[in-house]
Amino acid sequence: MRKIFLMLALALVSTAAMAQSTRIIKGAVVDKNGNPLPGATVEATNGAESTTVDADGTFSLEVSRWLNTATARYAGMRKKTLKVQDGDMVFRLSPDVQNCWFVNAVGGLAILDSGGDYYDLIDDYTYTIGVMGGYLGKWGGYAKLLWTPDSETAVPVVTVGATKRVFPFMHAYAGAGYANVTWKADYKEVITYNDNAAAFDLGAIFLIGNHFTANVGMSWVSDFSSNNYFFQAGIGYAF
Repeated sequence: MRKIFLMLALALVSTAAMAQSTRIIKGAVVDKNGNPLPGATVEATNGAESTTVDADGTFSLEVSRWLNTATARYAGMRKKTLKVQDGDMVFRLSPDVQNCWFVNAVGGLAILDSGGDYYDLIDDYTYTIGVMGGYLGKWGGYAKLLWTPDSETAVPVVTVGATKRVFPFMHAYAGAGYANVTWKADYKEVITYNDNAAAFDLGAIFLIGNHFTANVGMSWVSDFSSNNYFFQAGIGYAF
């Protein structure tokens, strides 16, 4: 009989000890606008305990009483770690801003100024194709190469420059470069001459999902007497 009482006492002490060694943490996981993120996970930092957030964005998790921090994760969002507290814990997650490399095929309209200071200006409208690539981060860089395949003017245009994250999904870019061009003038007879010209870029790059990019932009090529304009758009891959 004494042995049975002893076993019961040990069981009660063990249960009490276990109860004192754990605690329940609860709260919610939401985005920066307060919208719930069902399916997010909350886990004990560096621990084995974890749970999935309910449809209303709330969670409840039993963890070690000595746990100091917990971490929330959700696809496409930056993870967030909070100090464990007695009241509700609210994890506000922000979109995951990724740094990546990209390469885009580009194409568009070229307006070629076929003239000079002493000739009638005759604009020639044609198309341009090219490639653009670089690195996207808070600050990044890029290089671009353009051709106008059916024209002898402005082949090729090479520019390099910087990118700047404006929004998580958008980067602005600006740059400068060089073009070895053949200007064509028409005044009673066709006259052509070669010239070196400066090139300038301005535009934006957009992140679409996790692996795709799009861009729009304009390049200006000038020897400061005649000007060519290239309006481009493109799509590509981020990795």
